[in-house]
Amino acid sequence: MNDIILNKLKDYTLLFVENEKGIRENFSEFFNLLFKKTYIACDGAEALELYNINKPDLIITDIKMPNMDGIELVKNIRQSDNKTSIVIISAHTDLEFLLSSIELNLIKYIIKPLNEEKLFEIFEIFLKQIQEDLKEYNFTLDSNKNQIIVDDNIFELSLKEKLFIEKLIQKDSIISYEEIESDIWDGKFMSQNALRHFIKNLRKKLPNNFIKNMPNQGYIVNTQEN
Repeated sequence: MNDIILNKLKDYTLLFVENEKGIRENFSEFFNLLFKKTYIACDGAEALELYNINKPDLIITDIKMPNMDGIELVKNIRQSDNKTSIVIISAHTDLEFLLSSIELNLIKYIIKPLNEEKLFEIFEIFLKQIQEDLKEYNFTLDSNKNQIIVDDNIFELSLKEKLFIEKLIQKDSIISYEEIESDIWDGKFMSQNALRHFIKNLRKKLPNNFIKNMPNQGYIVNTQEN
C-alpha cells in the first residue's frame, strides 16, 4: 500500500463491524497497525453502542448480522450524522440491500472478500472525502505540512490543531469535551484552562467566528457565520 496514505490513517479512528469471528480477528490486528484506534463489533447493536461512545472517523460494516443488520445500523447513524464516512461490505451482490444503501450516503459498497486492493481503495476515498469537505470552508488546510491558509496568510498548526480542525469539519456536529480529550489529547488529562488556551490560539488562525462554543457540550462549526 501507498506509504503516504498509510501514514495519514494514523490520525484517524475506525469502527469495524463483522459477523464472522475469523474475519473479525484477522482484520482487527491489521487495522490496529494502521489506525490511531480501532473499535471492533460483531453485530449492529454492539456497533451502534461503540459509535455513540467513540464517534469513529470511518466505519466499515458487514450487512447481514444478528440483532441489527448493517443497513439498520447506518440508518440509525444517519438520523443525526450525515458526515461520518461509512463503507458497507457484503458477501453477495444483493440488489435489495444495494438499493437500500443508496440513500445512506456511503462512500463505498464492497463485495467480499476484503483484500489489500479493496482496502486501499476504501482508504483513498476516505482521505479524499476529508479533503473535499475542507474545501467548503473559507480556508485551505494542508495536512501534509500542518499548515492552514486564510486570505493568503499561512499559519503553522500543531498536530492537535490540525486534528481538531479535521474532526470538527468531518463530524459536522458537536465535538464533546470528552471526545477532544480522547481523540485530540490522546486520552491524557485535559484541563479546562488548557482547552481554553488551545481554542483561543486556534481561533487566531481561522476565519472569524469559525469555531462556535456550545456551553457544557463542546464545539461545532459556526455555519451561520461562514
